[in-house]
Amino acid sequence: MVAKKTKDDLEDVSLLKFALVSQLKRTYKDSEVDVLLFAGADGRIYASYIPDSIGPKIFELTNLISHNLLHVSQQLAMGLRQSVIEYDFGTVIFSSVGKGALLISLFTGKADLSEDMGKIEVSRQVIQHIFEQRPMTGDQLSSYSEEVASELRELSKIVFNEMYTQSSEYKKNMQILADIKEKITGVMGRGEVEQVLAMAFNEIASSPKWMTKDLWPLLVEMIIRDQIRPLHGDYVADMCEAEWMPDIKHKLESFV
Repeated sequence: MVAKKTKDDLEDVSLLKFALVSQLKRTYKDSEVDVLLFAGADGRIYASYIPDSIGPKIFELTNLISHNLLHVSQQLAMGLRQSVIEYDFGTVIFSSVGKGALLISLFTGKADLSEDMGKIEVSRQVIQHIFEQRPMTGDQLSSYSEEVASELRELSKIVFNEMYTQSSEYKKNMQILADIKEKITGVMGRGEVEQVLAMAFNEIASSPKWMTKDLWPLLVEMIIRDQIRPLHGDYVADMCEAEWMPDIKHKLESFV
């Protein structure tokens, strides 16, 4: 019997892939590596980071990887932790990531591997933690070096922010923000919108994506009281209050 995949299963897989690619991207930006692949011993690519512009040498290296992968995988299965293979046109580092998986780092030019090896090792441990779906508890992080633990914490923030931007709460806040911008534009002009909002968000010590149902009306009241009323008078301010407040509250309650 084949288990039916649920929406939650697909979301979990998507999130895992995002976390892996994010870590590969961070390693790329922090080192001289040109391409990073996270692959299974059978050659399947679980995640990769390949920049938009890569030279022709990278294709020669990837062809060599396919020829050497079986041999390296066999060595890894026997306990090999890392293999560095240097060619005339580049270097490939195979790093064991648990059983049956490896991190492949490709360098097409001359690189100071002494520094990059340390960064790749940190990334290897982070990827293994993610791939094995271990928890991000204090006990788990305490078993790593401070460098690895710090990288895991930073990656956790990145993944959390990605999850939040896909949530209905975030989408609601972006719609409410767009609506408020249009309201302010109609009274004060488009050139004043960003400054007005920046002052108001600073006053309530929040930002658009973290706004709550209670904070949005407070923000609108503050804009009307502190910026529209002094500049445009009581009549305009009263009209804004009478029209904007019920509309904002209605949108907050009706958003699905």
